[in-house]
Amino acid sequence: MHIQDGVLSPAVCMATGALSLSAVAYSLHRLKESVGDRTIPLTGMMAALVFAGQMVNFPIGAPVSGHLLGGVLATTVVGPWAGCIAMTLVLFVQWALFSDGGLFAFGANVLHMAVIGAWGGHAVRLLVQRFVGDSHKGIVVGSVVSAWCSVMAAAALFCFEFRLSWPAGEIDFSKVFAWMVSFHSLIGVGEALITGVAISFVLNQRPELICRAGTSVRLLHKGDLLPETGKSSGPTVATSITRTLAAGLVIALAIAAFLSPFASSFDDGLEAVLSKLNITEFNLTPSVPGLFEDYDKVPVPLASWQAIAVSIAGIGGTLAVFGLALLLGKALPSGTAAMTSEVAGE
Repeated sequence: MHIQDGVLSPAVCMATGALSLSAVAYSLHRLKESVGDRTIPLTGMMAALVFAGQMVNFPIGAPVSGHLLGGVLATTVVGPWAGCIAMTLVLFVQWALFSDGGLFAFGANVLHMAVIGAWGGHAVRLLVQRFVGDSHKGIVVGSVVSAWCSVMAAAALFCFEFRLSWPAGEIDFSKVFAWMVSFHSLIGVGEALITGVAISFVLNQRPELICRAGTSVRLLHKGDLLPETGKSSGPTVATSITRTLAAGLVIALAIAAFLSPFASSFDDGLEAVLSKLNITEFNLTPSVPGLFEDYDKVPVPLASWQAIAVSIAGIGGTLAVFGLALLLGKALPSGTAAMTSEVAGE
């Protein structure tokens, strides 16, 4: 759901940009309160996983494809503040390197995928867990429901922004809404399934990484006291966290390298709707270009090596997102000796 420049009016882009800037600034403010020596690497790992996952478009049963948004997945692991920052880094790299989304529409993209996905998804998950419980089942069910809702909320908000951006008599907005809801209700199913499987895996392997309702998730360091026994955690916990970070980055690189070349070639939901409206890249406002025109425009020795170009783009983008997160960590003051993923409103 990456919006290119020209789809939304300048006024709408300014309004969404102001909202996104405020949300990201507040997320950074809250993140500084809990930043530790593993906060940013874990945020970077989730950003890398989301970036790689977004490269793999999946068909939805029509000549339309969808891809992971990832906001709920990120916030379920690192919390709403770090999740919002992770998604913003993903969107920035996608524009800056591959012209995926427009510069002037960047605020709208951040609002749809980072703010709604992280903040809204977190709130919906906690609400669902109040009824289902804070067990493994409750967390998975909450994540699945909130993942689907985040896609639908982003689609609905786009329809509202689109209506404000175009003259009333020029486009049948009832069709826009019907197409967006129809396509993204199916895309949301894919989002929910991917999120549910990923969260189930984390719960089975490293349940302490999950940001739970009403609690703070703390990654122990060497020498910290275990809350259950009061004894020192020893070196094995810190080593385990490091291995988790490394494993997550390797998985992200593997997805980018080996799965992204096989992504569906169908237009994604938003592109399909714009195509039905005869609004294409040829009559949109020219956007400020990124380093490359697209993921398959990375220079390779032979023009026929398109799949290799996509793999290189995926690997480069994944490492770029992770690297930006580390640079962000250098700029943030260290607030605590451990990572705390705080629940919204605490």
